[in-house]
Amino acid sequence: MRHWPSLLLTLAVSLAGSGVSRAETGPTDNDVTPVKVFILEQTGMADTPRFAARIEAGDSTQLAFRTGGQLQTLHVHMGERVAKGQLLAELDPTDYRLNLEAREAEYDLARLGAERARALYRKKLISEDQYDTAQTLLATRLAQLEQAREQLAFCRLVAPYSGNIAFTYAMPSEVVAAHQPILNLQDLSRLEIRFNLPPRYEPLIEGPDPVRFTVEFDLLPGISLNAEYKEVSLQPDPDTNSYPVTLVVSSPENFSARPGMPATVRLHYPTLLPDGWVLPPEALFERVGNAARVWRIDGDMTIHKTAVQLDGEGVVRQGLNPGDRIVAAGVNRLREGQRVRVWEREEGL
Repeated sequence: MRHWPSLLLTLAVSLAGSGVSRAETGPTDNDVTPVKVFILEQTGMADTPRFAARIEAGDSTQLAFRTGGQLQTLHVHMGERVAKGQLLAELDPTDYRLNLEAREAEYDLARLGAERARALYRKKLISEDQYDTAQTLLATRLAQLEQAREQLAFCRLVAPYSGNIAFTYAMPSEVVAAHQPILNLQDLSRLEIRFNLPPRYEPLIEGPDPVRFTVEFDLLPGISLNAEYKEVSLQPDPDTNSYPVTLVVSSPENFSARPGMPATVRLHYPTLLPDGWVLPPEALFERVGNAARVWRIDGDMTIHKTAVQLDGEGVVRQGLNPGDRIVAAGVNRLREGQRVRVWEREEGL
């Protein structure tokens, strides 16, 4: 007889003033429905390999002006969220604007000279060399005009992508050089998780079965996110004799983890784990043969319909990972993307 692996069951009862749960009358768009939750953990979960990790920004860029000058305005501050194309900082454009006006005047004069030379050349009143000289001067003045326009445009620093301002390196009124860092922009929508993988686990990455990683955050207890494998170094670290690995996680809404924070990575691989889970029948719906669906709860407490594959004894073989949370009962009254909360039992009930 197969025994269920140990599953963590968290129950709670939410009572309205009348003593009746709103979940019993059916959820509305403004309700956060209380549900019974199972967290899929196994007896051997404590033995799952764990590695100390560090959070890094998915993209981190030092932004600088392509020309030098006096920093006139800094439109953002550290920690501010900015959108792609947003104006971040400006140099004093006075000198560059005057240069542009001078180049425009020179170009206009060269254009008139070239037009006059063309008319005279057609009448055989000037030589071919004089005509070519006028056309060459016009091309030179046009190039100088385009360069002046670019230099004026370089006085504006815009965000190349959406993200957060991590650092500011200069203050208004400072004179800055070309390519001197002004701001550091970080994309926090996708965070990189970096850790060192011991040599005995490195072959699993290219093994016959897919390796899975989950990430827990030391300063945010109770949050576990699935991580996407990105890359591993082909050479071990000479100090630790381990392989640097980079994972990527998508940040849920209002997620407060930031680069530099510590994290813990768990490695999940079939040969490292005991048998799969046997779920309570009330958690399954739309079951056809060995295929069924469950409501999986994401980190932001929204539910999503998730397909699972069972074997002949009802053991889950595909579709769920260690640490996943699923709705344990009342699955037929829920809908895709609905917000839920853990159903907790009040003391004395």
